[in-house]
Amino acid sequence: MRWRWSLMLLVVVVAGCPSRSLPPPPEDEPQHESPHPCGLVFNDPKVHGGSGCCLAQSTGLLKSSDVAAACGLPAAGYLGETRDGTACRLHFAKAGLEPAESFVMVSHPTVPPGAPAPTAPDPMLVWTWKKVPLRDALAYQAMATGREAGLLDKRTIWWAARGRRIVGLQVAKELCDEAAARTLLQKAIDAVP
Repeated sequence: MRWRWSLMLLVVVVAGCPSRSLPPPPEDEPQHESPHPCGLVFNDPKVHGGSGCCLAQSTGLLKSSDVAAACGLPAAGYLGETRDGTACRLHFAKAGLEPAESFVMVSHPTVPPGAPAPTAPDPMLVWTWKKVPLRDALAYQAMATGREAGLLDKRTIWWAARGRRIVGLQVAKELCDEAAARTLLQKAIDAVP
């Protein structure tokens, strides 16, 4: 009786084993690596922070095509991205503008676990803010920047929050008007996971 069970076990094991011959490995296509994994990087020594791919937390919140469509820019005018800390800058070419200053910068700071969801920009930032309407989110526009005189002459600066998701946006005024910048802010806060 024991030998029957042993024989049946052997048959099951042998029948269940896969073939020992493996198929040949697939032929790999040569990979064409770009110099940067993120794609197009804007290289200009005058850019604060230097050139480099945007970091994961801010990348993809706005795409170059989003900015081009909202601001009425040609898609071919996209020069590439750079990072400024954790913020992501998308640079564009526009006649009469210095490429290092013609950008849209988006940031997505994280709220530490256990901290309450923010309802306004950081009070440690000595700026004056005006609340503005935005669909399904809190939004503020910077009206005065304290010790950073002239910053608002060049850029429109926004802050938005939806629960624990926060977005900061700076848009060169000569690149986009205020209405287009607000459209980009809505798109960025909608894109935050």
